[in-house]
Amino acid sequence: MNVQALAIFIGAARVGVLFQYRMQGADVVTRFVADDAFAHQWDAPVVSAAYVANSPEDQAAFWADIRSEPLNGRYSPQNGWLLPAFFQNLLPEGVFRDHVARVRGCDPKDHFEMLAACGGDLPGNVYARPVELSRDELAHYVTQDQDALEMTVTADPMEQGVSLSGVQPKLGVIKQGERYVGRTRDHDTHIIAKLPVVGQPLLPELEALSLQLAQVAGVNICEAYLEPLEHLAAEHGYDLGDADARTQFLAVVRYDRQPGRRIHCEDFAQVLGAMPEQKYQAASYLDVAAVLMAFPSLGEPAVHELLRRMAVNEMLGNPDMHLKNIGLIYEDGHTPQLAPAYDIVAYAAYHPCQGHALRIMPEGLEPRRPGRSGTGQTAPEKAQALTSGTQQPTIGASNVPSSAKASLKPALSPAMLRAFCAHLRIPEKPAAKAVSDCVKAAHAQWPALIEQAKLTARQKQNLLAHFHAHPMVKSVR
Repeated sequence: MNVQALAIFIGAARVGVLFQYRMQGADVVTRFVADDAFAHQWDAPVVSAAYVANSPEDQAAFWADIRSEPLNGRYSPQNGWLLPAFFQNLLPEGVFRDHVARVRGCDPKDHFEMLAACGGDLPGNVYARPVELSRDELAHYVTQDQDALEMTVTADPMEQGVSLSGVQPKLGVIKQGERYVGRTRDHDTHIIAKLPVVGQPLLPELEALSLQLAQVAGVNICEAYLEPLEHLAAEHGYDLGDADARTQFLAVVRYDRQPGRRIHCEDFAQVLGAMPEQKYQAASYLDVAAVLMAFPSLGEPAVHELLRRMAVNEMLGNPDMHLKNIGLIYEDGHTPQLAPAYDIVAYAAYHPCQGHALRIMPEGLEPRRPGRSGTGQTAPEKAQALTSGTQQPTIGASNVPSSAKASLKPALSPAMLRAFCAHLRIPEKPAAKAVSDCVKAAHAQWPALIEQAKLTARQKQNLLAHFHAHPMVKSVR
């Protein structure tokens, strides 16, 4: 038997042990087991909203049920044996994952080893550290005191091992004066450097503009700004095409890092127990909103913020707000707040692009689409109701690019908004006003900001054409 183990911490508090063991001819078991002291601590810091129970007794019972799905990994035909969903979603993605695997010298699908590689600089306030367990401790965690085991401990986390989600080339860096350097043993990365992408001209400039447009429309965004590559002093090895020293990258300030402290956070794939490969299919925005409504610190204001982001993404042509691009942040370690918006990109600047990453509501709950309702209304008439408060049917989505992984999912509409609010049991009028105010602010300010942006003339033309063609924008005009 081969056993690997990592001690899991939230800040300085040890939570428990994540272990993986293999027996010949048997399934791999990857499981998280909370320490007894943590499991019975009434004011313990939150690990994940998916792990929160309603009472101290229920919380202790949750941690005691070690074979429950949230605490165990499972097999994926595409990606092999996965970690429990909360931990699997801590891992880097895309080309950055391959970069970390090359430095580590491991298979990028060796998820346990990848977690060990990045264990010192994971999202939020989580640490994964190698741990030496005694035979008795190992028997307690792995077999619940039924047997004694031998173990293999994973190697120390890399100093440069940083875990970042998303598929764009990026680096975790530290700002020192005007220079951006790689992670050191003594300092966390607090900037994500999002680099230029071959085949997507001016992507950093486009994302910076997209975040600015979202902010003026009322969305709470992360802090980000452009910098020239000549200021980036961290090694990376990515192919940046014909980029030179003056080519810009996007510096995104991590909201889970502050001077001298980390702030815990998680994305909605972790909250809803979905694996990263399920981030486009496992849930709807209604499921996300239902979680928001379950916490007094979130509630209707957070749902209204979610609706603003949905409206902004439609007007920008960003069909990529999947489960990993929505998150919660725990400033005090206990109370969830909706994390600032991030990874907003107006893909309509490149090509026709509509729809959403997720369904707004599960397919069986959606109101009927136009053409089936018999109303005979035009798209502007349907959209006008969203800014005036009357009910109309859904506007369909089309031309979603495969590169954004969005299928044809219905767009936001008065009928959809009404059904959305009804299922959440929240008033429709304040929600409709949140969307209406967002659209009106965009109509008033976006065209000038787009015209002034450092994009190509074709990109501006594409973005403005998409924006002006959106039914809600037409209705305001």
